[in-house]
Amino acid sequence: MLDQIKQIRSKFDEIAKDRIALQFFEEDGPRRFNSDLQITPTSHFVVESDIIGRECEKQKLFSLLSSESQDAQIISVVTIVGTGGIGKTTLAQLIYNDQIIRRKFDKLGWICLSEDFNVQRLTREVIESITRTSCGLTNLSALQEYISEEIRGKRVFLVLDDVWNENRSHWELFRAPFKSASSVKILVTTRNESVAKIIQTLPTFNLCYMSEEKSWQMFQHYAFGEVIHNTSSNLEEIGKQIMKKCGMLPLAIKSIASLLRHERKEESWREILENELWKSDACTDIFRPLQISYARLPTYLKPCFLYCSMFPRDYRYSAKELVQLWIYQGYVQTNEFENAEKIGWEYAKQLCQRSFFEGRYEEKEFYFRLHDMVHDLARWNSGHGCYFLEGDIAPNFTKQLYHLYVDQWEEERAEPPPFPSRKFATLRTLIMSHWVKSLPSDFNFSEAQKLRALKLAPNVYLEPDFSFVNFKHLRYLSLYGKCFERLPECICSLYNLKNLTLKDCPHLKELPKNIANLVSLEELAIYASDLRVLPTSLCELKALRKLYLENCSKFEGFHPI
Repeated sequence: MLDQIKQIRSKFDEIAKDRIALQFFEEDGPRRFNSDLQITPTSHFVVESDIIGRECEKQKLFSLLSSESQDAQIISVVTIVGTGGIGKTTLAQLIYNDQIIRRKFDKLGWICLSEDFNVQRLTREVIESITRTSCGLTNLSALQEYISEEIRGKRVFLVLDDVWNENRSHWELFRAPFKSASSVKILVTTRNESVAKIIQTLPTFNLCYMSEEKSWQMFQHYAFGEVIHNTSSNLEEIGKQIMKKCGMLPLAIKSIASLLRHERKEESWREILENELWKSDACTDIFRPLQISYARLPTYLKPCFLYCSMFPRDYRYSAKELVQLWIYQGYVQTNEFENAEKIGWEYAKQLCQRSFFEGRYEEKEFYFRLHDMVHDLARWNSGHGCYFLEGDIAPNFTKQLYHLYVDQWEEERAEPPPFPSRKFATLRTLIMSHWVKSLPSDFNFSEAQKLRALKLAPNVYLEPDFSFVNFKHLRYLSLYGKCFERLPECICSLYNLKNLTLKDCPHLKELPKNIANLVSLEELAIYASDLRVLPTSLCELKALRKLYLENCSKFEGFHPI
């Protein structure tokens, strides 16, 4: 068996060498998906009485489709963009079944495209959908000629549900035969904004999460139905909290409320409220559409997305810092001719376009946020490699720990939970929030010799003899300097350090004299300090690209130390 293993390893080594020599990348080949993850094909049939809270969106979309300002174009395309489970298909079903639409168009068709965008197969499905008869043709030219004659001079309405194609040439080939019609309206649902940009001719319709009022109406419909529940019980109040926990995502609300429909014990409802949704019995229904989105992510984006699971819910991610952390973890694929930061921002942009991130400017800086259900999706897929530690929750690390965020550790606890410091051996990231007042006595992160990113909280005091010597792999170090007048000299031994950030350092007066030893340092940022001079040896740092000095009112300039 040992010889067989050696042979297999040798073959893999040869394949790896060939991949490098041929300049193949992981995203070059077609991505195959687990058949268990495939979404059940959709149809236009829907029970409209079960649809709650989308009346306003239906009217807006209907107005957009009914607009005659685009009549100069034979083919008009409207895209509904939104994350999985938000109700794109449901909204498309409402439009498709509207009697005005059915009277206005001669030919209507509904096609589900959860699989790859195969033009030949798609054209055949369009023919079968609008003619309601089976089509035995297999040649693409014959298929396109058939559909061109079938719709000639007629008004056509199509729904293409769940489109993933980002290849413009495939789309152009598909739409070519539709030019024989007098008018074609195509309604497309997709989770990827870049798909919309390729195919749309009318403005994108971004479908948002439901309002709290509409979400509660939906929850009541599926949880209570027509049954008049006991208003003296606490079920309604618990239900409202569960509804908020679902993050106003229609699919999550429907799945959880349906699970509780025949359950009237408060204990069962509280169990759902107090536990993570991804650990509930309804998690398969909730996360299947979201998991499809995750499965279709390019391989280089998956670790970047999962990395976010180490942070708590509703965390506001600084886009700049998050991209830097990705880079320092080695998640951003570059070569000597490419800028890692630029590529990292492109990764973030792609995650926004694919509805994983929500981005916005706040206080002149760009931030990301993950919807609660998307955050749960990240935790579901990351296992226990990423973890956030809260003050009222005892740590329970059953597997190797790679990334840890510490939040609100309580300074005074009667019985603080034991902290398994042996798990630090594999730790790559340790970040502490502003609210951490102290750490448990057995929180000995000096054993984390594989750390690549370390960010300490303002109130965490490091002993005078604390040494950074063991952190040879550290790339990112962020410190609050209330407790020292100068940095420990041992920091200068961090030869791989790329980013050093010093915040709120009122007593910091000088930098270590051997700071020039930080040969890999690319960015140095100092905020709010009494620093008067910088050593001229900083000029010897050939890798240094950015130097920030903010609120350093006593700064005079460079001076030899």
